[in-house]
Amino acid sequence: MTFHYFHFKVQARWLIVLLLSLGFVSCSTRPPEQVDLNSQQHQVALANLSHWQIRGRLGFKSPEQKTQSASLSWSQNLNEYQLSLNTILGTSILSMQGNEQGATLKADDETYTGANASELIWQITGWTLPIEQLPIWIKGKSLAGDKVVLAQQGWISQLQPSCSTCSGWILDYSAYATVNQLWLPHKIVLRHNLKQIQITIKVNTWIVK
Repeated sequence: MTFHYFHFKVQARWLIVLLLSLGFVSCSTRPPEQVDLNSQQHQVALANLSHWQIRGRLGFKSPEQKTQSASLSWSQNLNEYQLSLNTILGTSILSMQGNEQGATLKADDETYTGANASELIWQITGWTLPIEQLPIWIKGKSLAGDKVVLAQQGWISQLQPSCSTCSGWILDYSAYATVNQLWLPHKIVLRHNLKQIQITIKVNTWIVK
């Protein structure tokens, strides 16, 4: 199956997802104002969090594609991750597993492999997703050199990453809640102003192992 033909099939499937998910909206609850974290200790705790899973929804918007959304599941075990996207009816859009060496993607009974997970996703779906960075970004973790804005509670409310492949991305975090005594974000909005891309991740469930 050629990428051109498969891309057409995926776009048709995303059209169905779009029609069924126009109501993609995320709400958040303001955290108690008495929360007063030590931001450095909080970042250390996030760095030590290496086994976790989230379930929720992912929304994607770009000039080429109107807002689309899918059910999201991401499981992280050290450097290994598993990602799955499904329609709201439960039909699999794609699944991916990978690590720092590369990724394998399965969609529509076809299997694809590549060294660059983000490029692989783009070839199949037309979506620009920073897959390699998401294991860090989803947690609300910053790296050396990143520009951050801290909320009054001590966690990151905005992140401008500095890595060589991160240019142009800005992340906004909200709806923090405690999971096993660790404050974790439940809404993340990723914006790339140059490419006019917006990705919204709404986490319904955090599982910390």
